Amino acid sequence: MPEDINFENKLLYHWLTNLVGSSNLFSFNLIITISAGIAYSFKIIQSPYILLLFGVISPIIFTLCLYSFVRNSSGSILNEQIPKAFLSRTGNLMMMLFDICLIIAFALLIYLGYLNYFIFRFLQTIFFPIMMLIFLRVLFISRLIEKHGDDENELY
Repeated sequence: MPEDINFENKLLYHWLTNLVGSSNLFSFNLIITISAGIAYSFKIIQSPYILLLFGVISPIIFTLCLYSFVRNSSGSILNEQIPKAFLSRTGNLMMMLFDICLIIAFALLIYLGYLNYFIFRFLQTIFFPIMMLIFLRVLFISRLIEKHGDDENELY
């Protein structure tokens, strides 16, 4: 599937740039996510708003950016072919919706107390959001390398 040239003019690309577009932005978002996740996971702050913001809204935004980025890629990332399911509109949408439903379901189960154990709070508010931020940063840098070559001044 050809690369979507207009992707860089879309809202999700601007969100992606504001999340991981520079090492400072990436570090800031990582620190905020880790701090809020630790506060919620260790029950330092037991506010459902922390769960909502850092366990639902942020991961959903990260998921939207990730799937949109992959779908609009050139078909390979870091010289590895992307499975066709991620590149097709229907396959990408189905997997994205499945991930979003999982995020919401786990957060709801944590909120209702069925899965309100440290490991689930940790996975929901720290591990998965950080993993997605790191994936987004790697994908963003790989796209810059693809577009501009290996010029270090352009990447950071």
